[in-house]
Amino acid sequence: MAMLIHMPRRSYDQYCAVARALDAVGERWSLLIVRELLGGPRRYTDLHADLPGVSTDILAARLKQLESEGLAVRRKLERPASGTVYQLTERGLALRQVIDALGSWGLEALGEPRPTDAVRSHWVTGA
Repeated sequence: MAMLIHMPRRSYDQYCAVARALDAVGERWSLLIVRELLGGPRRYTDLHADLPGVSTDILAARLKQLESEGLAVRRKLERPASGTVYQLTERGLALRQVIDALGSWGLEALGEPRPTDAVRSHWVTGA
């Protein structure tokens, strides 16, 4: 049986909008999970497949944090589909402009893919 590691919530403890935003989405992998969810609801297994390098423990912890921050929700699919999906709330969807801005800012440093880089077509197209 896998044990979920409980990670204490970290905070910058600063009365600053940037610090509070980073409290919510500043952990490693959080914004990349948001990037994936901007395309619509996703199953946990699909998120894990499209986030190479993230451990299952970290993915579960980040999804739980995004839920606790009111940025994502987990919902059961209606029949005939089965399973659970994660999707962004309205507040989570508002992060699209942040992701777009980071993407634009990072484009200059992107260069050619390194041999170790994972590549997904929707990362390039933003779809």
